[in-house]
Amino acid sequence: MVTGEPNDVRLKNVDGQWSVQVVENGKVTRHLFNAKAVAESYAEFQRIRLGLPGKPPIWEENSVDEHTPDFIINDVLDLAEYSDRGIVTTLVDTHGVRLRLHLTVVTSELLCERIANALERRYGD
Repeated sequence: MVTGEPNDVRLKNVDGQWSVQVVENGKVTRHLFNAKAVAESYAEFQRIRLGLPGKPPIWEENSVDEHTPDFIINDVLDLAEYSDRGIVTTLVDTHGVRLRLHLTVVTSELLCERIANALERRYGD
């Protein structure tokens, strides 16, 4: 126990393995992973679970940047691709511009949850 320690999640390389340290309500736990991508996904999930800022930052559901252009999705290509961050899906806008979206387990679950919440708010249950 670490009394008074704020909740925190840290990731670092220790002797060739990736260590994720989670501080929750003063209790410290460490988890070791062989793959950096898996450790990063786990750390990201823990940050979300604890309500900590994610890396990259997780924006609030209702925040809208006026300078961010809209990307209207016209198609989602059925391609089975993988990257060091997880899976890759390709989105196509109405002008044929493609956007490659790299998703981890955590970010894909978060994306699905945000989309589902927005659709429920817009169209009801």
